[in-house]
Amino acid sequence: MYMKILAILSQLCMFLFATAYDEDIAKRNLQLSAATYCDTDEITNWDCVHCVSGIELKQTIFGDTNIIIADDTVQNATVFVFRGSSNIPNWISNIELRFIAPYSDTNIKVHRGLYNEYMKYKDILLMHLSREKVIITGHSSGAALSMFMAYDIHKTHDVTVYTFGKPRIGNQNFVDSAKNITHYRITHHNDIVPHLPEEVLHYRHTNTEIWYTGDGSNYKICENSEDPDCSNSCAPIHCDSIDDHLLYIGIKIGSDSC
Repeated sequence: MYMKILAILSQLCMFLFATAYDEDIAKRNLQLSAATYCDTDEITNWDCVHCVSGIELKQTIFGDTNIIIADDTVQNATVFVFRGSSNIPNWISNIELRFIAPYSDTNIKVHRGLYNEYMKYKDILLMHLSREKVIITGHSSGAALSMFMAYDIHKTHDVTVYTFGKPRIGNQNFVDSAKNITHYRITHHNDIVPHLPEEVLHYRHTNTEIWYTGDGSNYKICENSEDPDCSNSCAPIHCDSIDDHLLYIGIKIGSDSC
């Protein structure tokens, strides 16, 4: 009986999450993420192929990680948008593996290189938290930085995270401590990046995964971390596509898509 109740509750949670996921809003945040790869002048003038309407820029940061901070009238929120590496294949081949324990609970460990990249911008980002509702989004390594920011503010702000092709960034203790963050972790087919760094190194993903099973609009929602019914179904030998990393929900991402 106990197991039946758990199964029913699990199905109910899945139904509620499925009804909460809005693909149109996900695509909007995907376009914002894709815009960060465009030329700096195009971003500053908000005149690029991915530059959606309803955006009022507050600040743009250009460097190793391009960041857009803006008010979004459609989502009625402040949005923080993080670009991934400008050279994705090189970043994939050189991704760090080491953990760091930067939080008061030293059992919570995260990816050293990605966390240090986030810390370069943390103070500037937190200066723009003028509204309670916050949307954070990013692609690839930018998705990792998105989650670090959400982790820092989720107890004080109404924050929702949309990540695309996010690598693993923490251990199981980090995953457990981040379980209350509303996170749509969107993955695509055989994209290689969500499988890095490998689980054997004690890295785990935060929930909840939206796995697009091909190049169309079909997707599955998996509430459990590292669920074999979602993108982990291609592990360990078929999750090797960079092309799938650069195409999400029918939208091409990267410098070549601008």
